Amino acid sequence: MGTSEQAEVKHLKAQGAYPATGILNTEGFLFYHLGCLFLLADPAQPTIRLHAEGIGDDFDFSICDVEGSFTLPASDLEGSCEFSLLEADFEEGGIELTIYKKGEVVGEFSGVCEGLGEAAIVKHKGKLSIPKPKEHVNVFKLVGESGIESVNFYYGDVNSITPGQPLGDIVCENQNNGKTVEIKIDAGRKADKANATWFNDSVNSESNKMFHTRGGANVPNELNFAIKGILEINNERYNVCLGQGTSGTYNNWHLASKDINSPHPHKGGDIGSYHFTQSGSNEFIIKKN
Repeated sequence: MGTSEQAEVKHLKAQGAYPATGILNTEGFLFYHLGCLFLLADPAQPTIRLHAEGIGDDFDFSICDVEGSFTLPASDLEGSCEFSLLEADFEEGGIELTIYKKGEVVGEFSGVCEGLGEAAIVKHKGKLSIPKPKEHVNVFKLVGESGIESVNFYYGDVNSITPGQPLGDIVCENQNNGKTVEIKIDAGRKADKANATWFNDSVNSESNKMFHTRGGANVPNELNFAIKGILEINNERYNVCLGQGTSGTYNNWHLASKDINSPHPHKGGDIGSYHFTQSGSNEFIIKKN
């Protein structure tokens, strides 16, 4: 599977390799390798793109674009496959790909490949392995100190998460007699530009309307996920957007709101009459001005 093809795919759901053998005329033996990328333009019904590489006399196999459908979600697909190349010649040849699970057909695709050469292709079996996205418990804290009587966060059931990644429960728990709120988000961690764009758009990408914990850029380029909700401090409410990014070996957090005033270097700032200071990678300390 070529790296150039991977770079063209914005969302990579899964990948599999399909080996086969073929004969190039009667004078040489040809081995070629098919790779497969699942595209997530429509997660419920993905399409796939094939790429092949091989060795042999005058052998040149270009990218195949195929379309079709699955009878199961791509996340449930795992098993064997069969494929056949049809009417191969110097110019182009048809390709058919069938995906099986436990002996039953769960996906059928077809398309055209150019530059097949004079390969005589037979059906061959392979395997498809679907990597399962992992759900993490992501913890973020807002810790109230001087002048803070209560801190709460109310999730608004509005979010942006990388396609194919899980998003489970979002639980807010009060601590320290209600002066601290701990937000637990059960979600996958896979960075995506679309999440950052969604987060940035909440404040028109104005850097002084957002701040973040340690590491990373204040206006994020990628985020694992982002959520919107209401932050309540001493019974005063503010609309905010909260997102998780990645910096080095740890995950940092970004907070945006039209009520924020954050001077450079944006490691903290004010929301209303309350000042926020970063504390590590997943915590802000709040004090009343």
